Amino acid sequence: MEDITAKKKVLIITIILNLIIVFSQIGFGIFAKSTALITDAVHNFQDVLSLVIAFIAAVFAVKKPTSKMTFGYLRAEAMAGFINSAFLVGAIFIVIITAIEKIIYPETVNSIIVIIVGTIALIINSISAYILGFHHHHHEHNHGHTEDLNIKAAYLHLLSDALISLGVVLGGIIMYFTNIYWIDPILAILFSLYILKETIPILKKTFNILMESVPHGFNLEEIEKEIKSFPEVKEVHDIHIWALSSKDIYLTAHILLDNQPLENIEKITQKIEEKLRKKGINHITIQPETKNFYCKNIY
Repeated sequence: MEDITAKKKVLIITIILNLIIVFSQIGFGIFAKSTALITDAVHNFQDVLSLVIAFIAAVFAVKKPTSKMTFGYLRAEAMAGFINSAFLVGAIFIVIITAIEKIIYPETVNSIIVIIVGTIALIINSISAYILGFHHHHHEHNHGHTEDLNIKAAYLHLLSDALISLGVVLGGIIMYFTNIYWIDPILAILFSLYILKETIPILKKTFNILMESVPHGFNLEEIEKEIKSFPEVKEVHDIHIWALSSKDIYLTAHILLDNQPLENIEKITQKIEEKLRKKGINHITIQPETKNFYCKNIY
């Protein structure tokens, strides 16, 4: 519980720091007529959203299922990720269209503001990345080197954002000394393509979770073969694999067995579950059936 509390505090601090960057870059980006600065704000907002998702995952991880929410709130992570990613994709297309217009009809960019605000963003992103990185390594040290994937992902996002902020600063310096202002929309397009590259896989993954499709990395036919590899299993049907979150993979299946004592059936299902858990499936429900029961339900 103390680790969850510490994680939430770290996430809240970094969310606040990055929101300051977002609002500052949008405001000064509009004032300075810098599309690159606004694009960096969008990328910072992407990091805010990834931090919010990590915060949601931390909060709901400790919530227990109820009589109405029997699966708990595991899908909240995927819902937040899908909505946020869809919003970002829409925002990025608007930024790209604006940048193209500025290439065709160039505008004078206030490069001094771009340099100052970009430098501030670079510093805050670096501080945020350090805070999350310190917490991540501290967590690994205290928990036998087990990784917190949400924190690690947010940490890597902030590092990439710091690099983009550095690109904004360098672009501002070039514009200041050369007065070549089309550099700004070119940078905006390059940053936008990078953000799309990072966002679309998240959008696809969260969409698949919400649609209860087979999770990435799992093959239904191969899993079925794994179950059939046990000589006692004569048939497998009604098999389903889906995810409720990035960490919770579910499987249900019916297996056909010869008539035998219940004790033997329990041993067989236990062996199957152990094998499937090694594949990364952590919620397994197997329903054994005898040949008479199976034929009765078919006919």
